[in-house]
This record gives sequence, C-alpha cells and structure tokens, in this order.
Amino acid sequence: MQNLHDIKKRIQSVRETGKITKAMQLISAAKMRKANEKYELNARYFDRVLSTLKDIITHTENLTHPYAVSRGDKRAAFLVIASDNGMAGDYNHRVLEFALERINEEKPAKIYTIGFMARDFFQCRGIRTDAQFLYCAQDPSLSDARRIMMYLVEAYDEGEIDSLKIIYTRHTPKGDKAVELKTLPADPAEFDNVELESSYTEALEFEPSTEEVFDILVPQCILGIIYSALIQSVRCEHNERMAAMKQASDNAEEMLGKLELDFHRARQAAITTEIAEISSARTD
Repeated sequence: MQNLHDIKKRIQSVRETGKITKAMQLISAAKMRKANEKYELNARYFDRVLSTLKDIITHTENLTHPYAVSRGDKRAAFLVIASDNGMAGDYNHRVLEFALERINEEKPAKIYTIGFMARDFFQCRGIRTDAQFLYCAQDPSLSDARRIMMYLVEAYDEGEIDSLKIIYTRHTPKGDKAVELKTLPADPAEFDNVELESSYTEALEFEPSTEEVFDILVPQCILGIIYSALIQSVRCEHNERMAAMKQASDNAEEMLGKLELDFHRARQAAITTEIAEISSARTD
C-alpha cells in the first residue's frame, strides 16, 4: 500500500499542475480572440489590395514588370513560420514537417524562418537558414511584417532570390492546416478566390504607369500576405495550445480522482491496521 505522505505530495503536485494548465488554457483563449480581431481588421484591407492587384493582372496586356514575370525557381526562397514556444499540441510539428518535406523536394537556395522553434528545428537537422526573424511570432505587429517584407523584397530586387513561398498554418473549416503560398512573383493562380471590385473587361491605363503602380502595390500586397500569415499562425497556435492545455487539465482532474481514491483506501487500510493492533494488544 502506498504511503499516505507520498500520495498527499502527488495530489498537491497534480493539483498545482492542473492550475497552471488551466491558466494557460484561459490565456491562450484570450490571445486567440485578440488574434481573430487583428485578422478581421487586416482582412478588409488585404482583400482590397489583392482585388486591385488582380484587376491590374487581368486587364493589363503584356505585363512585363519584374514582380509579375517568372524567373523560374533556380534560386527559390522559403519563409517558414512557426512559434517561439512549445506546448501547442501538433502545431509546430505539423508546419515544420511540412516545410521540411517541401524543402527536400525543391532544394531552395534560401530559407528564412520566423520563430525560435523554426530556427531550432532546422539547426538540429544541420540545415542552414539565411535569416531568422525572432520575437515577432507571439504578438506580431504591422511593423514586424513590414520589416520582413522590406528584407525579402530587397533580396528579390537584387536578384538574390527568384521566387518566394511562405509556409504557415491556416485555419480552415476542417481544422488547422500547414499550407504553402507563392508570393513572388505575383501569380494569377493565387488570386482564383479573389473577387474583382468591378465587372468591366477593357484594358486599364494607370498613371503615372503600370510599372510604378506595381512598384508600390506589390510590396503592399506582400506586406498584407506576411501580416495575414503571421496572424493566422498565431491564431492556430493558440487554438491548439488551448486544446492541449484543456486536455492536460482534464487529465489532471482524472488523475486527482484516482489519487484521492488511493488516498482514502490507504487511510482506511492504515486505520484498519491500527484497530487490529489495538485489539491484539488488549487480547494479549
């Protein structure tokens, strides 16, 4: 029979752990709501930028801007978004294993990471990363996304990379999913679900020129994509951490029930033994 003192210590330990996991569950729920609010606010602006970009691509003949013409994937680059912390269920494992699979398939020339977990994942496997963007995976801001966008667009402008794909976690009706999104050059296939603001079919003329409009609009579109990917990733991270902490809290409650039953049995056994000893002493 287990010692009463040891069972008491285990009960106390499990109870304290349950309090921590419950607190983490509530914190993740609050952060997920905050991320949802950020995403909803960003989505309106982002949809308008994408719609305008699709307008230009759809209605402009012989578009030869560097941001719209494919250079091939000889110097492809991947931007991989994970989190700064663990204990988020399958979140990091799913997106990083998906990224590793795609990297092994395409052998990109450059790999950029967001979050400590992504950096450590590739370091442990001996895979070189060309830039690590840290301290922006937990509570991303527009300034964080702008800093990353400027770095990536500069690399593209200077010919260091020929294409850019972002790997992140997106929330879908069927659950959170690791996805890949091509960002540079602008690919019409990525705009299939984007609705145009107007229904005209004539070619458009832009002032001062299509090229100059593209110079401004595409970086803004990339900014919106990166910010949206960061916000969606954070939302999915906290959704999975909330679920993981709820499961941990439920397990703690179940374990407490078993330990308390063991405690009562051990105490009853101790009382029975004590009574038996007293009775034996009186008989003697």
